[in-house]
Amino acid sequence: MNQNMTTEPTKLWNRQYILVLLLNTLNAFSFYMVVTILSKYLVSIGISIATAGVIVGLFSITSLCCRPFSGLLADRLSNVTLLKWSNILMGIGLLGFAFVTNPVLIVVFRIINGIGFAFSGTCQIALASKYIPKNKMGEGIGYLGLGMVIGSAVAPGIGVTISENFGMRMTFLMSAVLTVAALVILCLFHEEKKENKEKKKIVFSDILAVEALPYTIVAGSYSFINGIIASYLVMYADELGISGVSVYFTVCAAVLFIVRPFSGKLMDKKGIRVTVLPGLALTASSMFILGRSTSLILILITGVLRSVGQGAAQPSLQAGCINKVGTGRSGVATSTYYLGGDIFQGIGPMIGGAVIGAVAGIAGYRTLFDLSGVLMLCALVFFILVTGKEK
Repeated sequence: MNQNMTTEPTKLWNRQYILVLLLNTLNAFSFYMVVTILSKYLVSIGISIATAGVIVGLFSITSLCCRPFSGLLADRLSNVTLLKWSNILMGIGLLGFAFVTNPVLIVVFRIINGIGFAFSGTCQIALASKYIPKNKMGEGIGYLGLGMVIGSAVAPGIGVTISENFGMRMTFLMSAVLTVAALVILCLFHEEKKENKEKKKIVFSDILAVEALPYTIVAGSYSFINGIIASYLVMYADELGISGVSVYFTVCAAVLFIVRPFSGKLMDKKGIRVTVLPGLALTASSMFILGRSTSLILILITGVLRSVGQGAAQPSLQAGCINKVGTGRSGVATSTYYLGGDIFQGIGPMIGGAVIGAVAGIAGYRTLFDLSGVLMLCALVFFILVTGKEK
């Protein structure tokens, strides 16, 4: 019998939780090592820039399509088994990039890689939630996100360094090795045994957790902002004649690393409003200031404000989804949370492009950032209304 699951965990830093943290970090490094070089690699093997863009974008589309099913399977099947298969799929996709140059086959491997990554994110949270004490869910989710923060800050540089010294194919191979390391870690877990073994009819609530939607919508506003920043900040800096803006992303990652664990603890002790409402207000103010920044220092200050706000609110919203739905349905709660992020992060750049196209020059960026700030304020008001009667 799986002894790990017979009793509720009493402390956060148990063996299984630490292993999930390590697993999360390995998958984050595997993803971010290749994300910065993939487009360049595709062009280098003779694929047009337009086609390369489509291939890169397939990852998000695949993830969006898989989210609902990843939550359903995470609640009904062993998360350990699903994570093993997700890492196998990610590894196959990465090996395909390294050895295949045919555009059609590369599309196939990109889809395989995307399916694996979509299931990995959902199942990691679902698995971790089983090893986090209920009264420390915010803190546990906060620490779990640090793997992605570290990966986004460090892994792109590692990937570029490997590609420059040993070739881009070697970066894909090393990234695939990390999925193998993740598989080894997963072998240290006992296979979960679901209590209800009979086949149940699939209902809508197995695919989408309606009760978690308010938290998902508010979290989606952060994904919208992230899509805007990732797509247009560098262009905005160029318009202003400001160089070195890439350090903005390093600063943001450092601030997130510091803030996330503390915000989770604060949520567990004081409630979700204490972290989410100030977080939304700070992020809104950062966007209004960003549209009026005229120097790198001011832009970096807005990055600090945005990251403090995001680091305070996002882990709380993700933990809030699980608390609202219950750990027994943590898979669908997590997939619902990520589904909102996928949609909003995709919509953000589209709306941003339309605004910048309609309003010429710096005024276009200022309008876009102001609209983003207004969106965050609307999310703040919405969250106040939907949590008004909650303790």
